[in-house]
Amino acid sequence: MREPSKLQKQAISHLKGPAMVIAGPGSGKTFTIIQRILNLVQNHHIPPDNILVITYTKAAANEMKERYEKAISQSFLCNNESARWGNVNFGTFHSICYNILKQCGRANASSLIKEVDKRKLLQIILGNNGLASKCNYDIISKLQNHISRIKNLGNMPASSNKSFPENTNGLSALFSVEELFLIQKEYDQYLREQGMIDFDDMITESLSLLSSNQAILCRYQNIFQYILADEFQDINYPQYEILKLLALPSNNLFVVGDDDQAIYGFRGATPGIMKRFLTDYTEGTQILLTENYRCGTEIVCLAQQVISQNKERFVKEFYPIRAGGKLKSSCFDNRKEEEAELINHLLGLDMECLIDTAVIVRTNMEVIQYKELLKSSGIAVRGSKKNEEDIFSGFMIEDISAFLAFLYEGRKRSDFLHFMNKPNRFFTRMALTGEKVSLQQMEQYYRQNPQMLSKVQLFFRHIKIASGLHPHLAVSFFRKTLGYDNYLHEKAQDYKDYQRLLAKADQIQCFMKAFKGNSVREFIDCQAEKTGQNPLKEVEEHGAAVCTMHGAKGLEFGRVFLPDVNEGIIPGKECVTPSALEEERRLLYVAITRAREELYIYYTKERGRKLSRYLQGIIPPP
Repeated sequence: MREPSKLQKQAISHLKGPAMVIAGPGSGKTFTIIQRILNLVQNHHIPPDNILVITYTKAAANEMKERYEKAISQSFLCNNESARWGNVNFGTFHSICYNILKQCGRANASSLIKEVDKRKLLQIILGNNGLASKCNYDIISKLQNHISRIKNLGNMPASSNKSFPENTNGLSALFSVEELFLIQKEYDQYLREQGMIDFDDMITESLSLLSSNQAILCRYQNIFQYILADEFQDINYPQYEILKLLALPSNNLFVVGDDDQAIYGFRGATPGIMKRFLTDYTEGTQILLTENYRCGTEIVCLAQQVISQNKERFVKEFYPIRAGGKLKSSCFDNRKEEEAELINHLLGLDMECLIDTAVIVRTNMEVIQYKELLKSSGIAVRGSKKNEEDIFSGFMIEDISAFLAFLYEGRKRSDFLHFMNKPNRFFTRMALTGEKVSLQQMEQYYRQNPQMLSKVQLFFRHIKIASGLHPHLAVSFFRKTLGYDNYLHEKAQDYKDYQRLLAKADQIQCFMKAFKGNSVREFIDCQAEKTGQNPLKEVEEHGAAVCTMHGAKGLEFGRVFLPDVNEGIIPGKECVTPSALEEERRLLYVAITRAREELYIYYTKERGRKLSRYLQGIIPPP
């Protein structure tokens, strides 16, 4: 085990009271945390079960626990003492809070609402409020994210007259502030009535419990006498309030983070919490770990130049420990040239080098596109995949089940809206005047439009034919005769994506052969639940990593490619406020500092595109 640096020793030796460690990329923060735990246990005889270590993800918690257990086994190599030093509490905020709720009788194994049930509940709430036409898969997903963000911010409006946060992910164009308020109010009310909680409630309910019940708070304060919180820049205000409560009265709170890597504003996290820590704990110790053991000098210097442009940050200098580091920027006339250069470079790598390589992009959609680009060029891509396509999630199962329900279960307007314009027939909702849809009401609406009238009549003739078919044949009719496969072609990103969608549609069609005449949705839900109890086996694949800038956080690679570093991509066109622009710069900083040895930055100039403003004046022009 290597000897800690002078700065790391300062953090490791800290014993009592609050401390904030600002740990830059590659500064050895996990090593420092592990060594501090060992110092507490071995040198100060702190009982391990009085130590709480909170991390951001389950994977990080498991990794830290494994590294700690390895360290204690090495320390007690000659005796059997290691077992009694191994009871340190490692967990995420959510797992710790869930355990508190369970131990206090506020939750149990059946309390947490399932994801599929959460979606159903929101569909019902929309229907109850005359908003059934907005029950599609994407809108429900946006509503889930919106509700989560409100809870993470800890500021649910007290009345519908108060505004929600600015970023509603496009929901403001679909719902009024009053409607959004009502949806969340009914959602939370139903969960309370049923004694259920969702993922975010683990935090808010725990905060409420600890704030209102002094006896319970004292119990956990006595258990968790020394608290270490990793990735402190990623916590939100409710989580911070829980930390402060648990740390009382001794305030042995040791937090580790990097304000320059705060990239989860959409979850309520803000780098401002790190500055607030120093205000809340004026007696606290501040330690800077600014030595970078990961990246070569050239890469560290670029990262420093980029992030130093941000104003809302702790001012600090970075000190690269490793010399070298290859940095190359390239400008291309168009995207095709850029992709060709990337492919040529990756094709020249052997498998050992490839698995230490990452292509890091801005959005999930770009991840899909670049994965397909690499695979189609014969380049192995890292990841895991199920040995079958999951047919019980996504827009397609919703569309097809709505079509079948319309055929067999009452011609409901809410079902009809799911598929009437897939592909687009230019049917309008205004033609649907009742809760049930009929040919007569649509004929009445289009009575002065012969072309549309003919289209409506043909469509309903097809509906009548499909109604007499077994469901798996009706699905085939829906796809071929009514044109749903054409809709999938329009929706697909490329040919390979279209083939994937067709394969999924084939599976759904085949699956419907087992339908015996009950409710379509009950049949599908029942089969989905069975599949959920027996998850499909995942197969690990080795190769180059393709991930978003968010997804790359915490990872490192020998070489990193950053394509499309253009204005409008990073920062995105929608980013206009100073805080949003600074968070986008932090994203780029995170991406840059994933590279140990080689960093390749690509951008294009087609259609007047420019290099990202974050790199203008830093890397040389073409």
